Amino acid sequence: MADMMIETTPAIESVNYRVVENPVASKAAGKPVYTGVVEVKETYNTADVAKRMVAEGCPVKSSTVLLVLNEFADMLAKLTAEGRAVNINGLVRFAPAIRGTFASADAAWNTTENALVVNAMAGARLRVAASGSTVVRTDRAMALPTLDRVVDMTTVRDGVISSEGAFFVMGTNLTWDEQAEDEGFFLDNGVSEARCVATESVQDPGCAALRTTLVFETPGEELHLLFRTRQGGNTLRQVDFTKPLVTA
Repeated sequence: MADMMIETTPAIESVNYRVVENPVASKAAGKPVYTGVVEVKETYNTADVAKRMVAEGCPVKSSTVLLVLNEFADMLAKLTAEGRAVNINGLVRFAPAIRGTFASADAAWNTTENALVVNAMAGARLRVAASGSTVVRTDRAMALPTLDRVVDMTTVRDGVISSEGAFFVMGTNLTWDEQAEDEGFFLDNGVSEARCVATESVQDPGCAALRTTLVFETPGEELHLLFRTRQGGNTLRQVDFTKPLVTA
């Protein structure tokens, strides 16, 4: 999954934004014009949506949800390719459209000028949901941490983790408040999360030495590593290690 930013005050569901000068509008108006830019927290793919649905009470497995979503996407593509519009229960309307212009009313299709595309328009349910969100202004631009490499010190292997000893995470901006229970490194096995324990008393922004409180009974199981920090501010930021770790 991509970078996530979680605003814990006043609401997790808030939409974060910052105010910036719009150079094009400023030039046209002859004076500074400022607009709001949403700080997108995270981009979900279909697997992320399925996992979130199950976590929030969907009565079927995430694999089933994912199968339905993929089949649904394939059907949408087929229907629009047939020249049909599809309205998804007030969420979004998909419809085929033609891009480009024609030289005259009798002009033939020109593959260099014309193309078939699919347009999407947000429905009333999405518009109402967005209009009711809490907005939070973030005035300080901070560089997100990066998680570049994970090395297990017991097996001396990349992307592997064991419960017998420490492991290292290499990256940037790896600092957090160890007294805050929701900050630091967490391992997610798909069912629950466990916070990792730092083995060094002094933090190094480029390398974190950690150990897990989990006990791995079976090798080859996948775990996801998450890092959360406020970096001294009020916004809880989360970055995921892009590849799952494997138990030794």
